[in-house]
Amino acid sequence: MGEEEQIEGTVEEVIFENESTGYRVFTLDCDGESVVAVGTCVAIYPGELVNAIGSWTEHATYGRQFVCTELEKDFPGELEGITKFLLSGAVKGIGPATARKIVERFGEDSFDILEHEPLQLTQIKGITKERARKLSDAFRETVGTRETLMALHEMGITPAFAVKVAREYGALAPRVVEENPYRLWEDIEGFTFQNADNLALSQGLSPADELRVGYCVKYILAHNLQNGHCFLPKEKLLPLGAQYVDVPEEEVEIAIENMCERHQLEAATVNGREVVYLPNYYKAETKAAEKLKLMMQFGRQEIRNIESRIKKSQETLGICYEVSQEEAIRVAVENRVMVLTGGPGTGKTTTLRGMIALFEALNYRVELCAPTGRAAKRMSQVCDRKAQTIHRMLEVQPGSGAFAHNGSNPLKCDVLIVDEMSMVDSLLFEALLEALPLGSRLIMVGDADQLPSVGAGNVLADLVRSGAVPTVALTKIFRQAQSSMIITTAHEVNGGRMPELENYGDLFYISKKTPQGTLEAAVEMTVNRIPRRYGWSVMDGLQVIVPTRKTLTGTVNINSVIRDKVNPDQPGRNTVNFRDQVFREGDKVMQIRNNYDLPVTTSEGKDEAGVFNGDIGIISAILPREKQVKVQFEDRMATYGYDQLDELEPAYAITVHKSQGSEFDAVVLVLGEMTPLLQYRNLLYTAITRAKKLLVIVGSRQVVERMVSNVKHTNRYSGLRFLLQ
Repeated sequence: MGEEEQIEGTVEEVIFENESTGYRVFTLDCDGESVVAVGTCVAIYPGELVNAIGSWTEHATYGRQFVCTELEKDFPGELEGITKFLLSGAVKGIGPATARKIVERFGEDSFDILEHEPLQLTQIKGITKERARKLSDAFRETVGTRETLMALHEMGITPAFAVKVAREYGALAPRVVEENPYRLWEDIEGFTFQNADNLALSQGLSPADELRVGYCVKYILAHNLQNGHCFLPKEKLLPLGAQYVDVPEEEVEIAIENMCERHQLEAATVNGREVVYLPNYYKAETKAAEKLKLMMQFGRQEIRNIESRIKKSQETLGICYEVSQEEAIRVAVENRVMVLTGGPGTGKTTTLRGMIALFEALNYRVELCAPTGRAAKRMSQVCDRKAQTIHRMLEVQPGSGAFAHNGSNPLKCDVLIVDEMSMVDSLLFEALLEALPLGSRLIMVGDADQLPSVGAGNVLADLVRSGAVPTVALTKIFRQAQSSMIITTAHEVNGGRMPELENYGDLFYISKKTPQGTLEAAVEMTVNRIPRRYGWSVMDGLQVIVPTRKTLTGTVNINSVIRDKVNPDQPGRNTVNFRDQVFREGDKVMQIRNNYDLPVTTSEGKDEAGVFNGDIGIISAILPREKQVKVQFEDRMATYGYDQLDELEPAYAITVHKSQGSEFDAVVLVLGEMTPLLQYRNLLYTAITRAKKLLVIVGSRQVVERMVSNVKHTNRYSGLRFLLQ
């Protein structure tokens, strides 16, 4: 690189831009000479004036370039620049035709008219007063947003985040950042605590400032939500905080006390221990326990002729119930709250159908729901009744993520049956209970031996362990289920016994000792052998499941290898680069967090909003001009902006945790190299029970043995069990 210089010019064309990093390549007209410039900045448009400091370099492919280290932009003042800027699409609602008409009519006064005298725009044919105001608003927003973005960029916030921050706080964004940078961590998706902390320190905040100490404690609690903890005991939290901020424990305690006074944290005593919660988790656990106790206070309700009613429902459904199934139906009908648990093949579905038949015979209004779309669809199929996701049933609201159904607008049902309860976390459980009418019944169905929810809490296990909620556990495996090696193996594993792992019936085992051998065998089964023999493909019916993301046999690498075989790069197939990820038309992807605002069109053509964690779809189109990606989920099409692509990841292979609540016709379970922390029994059990018709296990027998013998259940700090007792 040469010495630093300063250049000025007008932007002619934007050749390349990466929205997430803000890296842009553009040409400048510098007194008649065309210059290629590269640099990091907020959105840039043709016609803008640029003043840049940097140096010249020779690029092997693109020749001479000016690399900007500092860059300032200004609105164009001359006619040509104004025309280019308006033609670039920088102002929402001003297309090329309207831009030309405005410039032809008002020339160099165009910006002034747009900003200050919009009604003059009505001189142009086709622009009404209403449209003139809208165009003026859009222009003023562009001006305001542009100034806000520049201010945020100067504070050291990257262009991609500057856009999100400006969208969240509007013109107040720079002041918010000055007063409390940690708010960005709380409010802006993807803005890490480390980003916020670095920003605060760069603005001169003392490392031992109480604001920083308090937010570090909040961060430690928030980080531990990922480990499933609703709270941390104070004796663990104080040393963690002191170590993180490098201050004495007494100062951490003072910061916690002050935040508790402001209800930014909540202190409580759980099972004799002093603990500290984030406020929403404290509310979730205490409110859930209160509501359950209130419902159970109604006591048992004797139903006349219960035996003959159960017998009649058996005749109607053509089923002969086991003793424990009859007991479960009786408990469900006679109590306000009950839990039904059991492993695969123990007759949970048959029991559920019996309950529904009996409730409907008593003229009760029954609602069915489950945590994920796939689980709700399966529940609907097996019960032959409409079932919804919990979010859809509660009517999640775009923008806020709040639910339309709550304490003041309860659900209209007499009985609510929730399947896959092991997946329901503390926050969702509280929302569900709040929306339940007080006189209704709640029946919760799940497998308590599966992995707990991805979100914090241990709801199903806490309900069962509390001893306070009527619970029926189905344990007998039915004869038809005994012929399934998948079900037999699942129960062997759950009982701590090493399964046979013979190639028989619906289960096959391919022994591989090396990571490379495991990878090759898993890919061969997925791409060639299973599709050829059974007809399922990784795009439909077949799913690769892996305990870990990392290593040669983790989801990241397996996704890359499978994608290159089933959806290779081809001419005419659009791609988009986002951070270190490449997305391609035809890719199988998964939504990795709830987004209540994402625009969605249903299969019936209705416009809705909302895509949820765990939804799997196919990228149907990438639109470079609109900077949009269209993803076809099962029954709806979602539209993502390029800046939202951190919500998607490839889904040819997914982790066991991400597979919860889903069943697939065929599963290839890859047990290659992984950390010992992931080698435990209920992870293996959960993975096996995802397969309905075919399970192929590829990997080392030693890994299976270690997982079977390791009974470590994820120990979670949650209070529901003790609050119920």
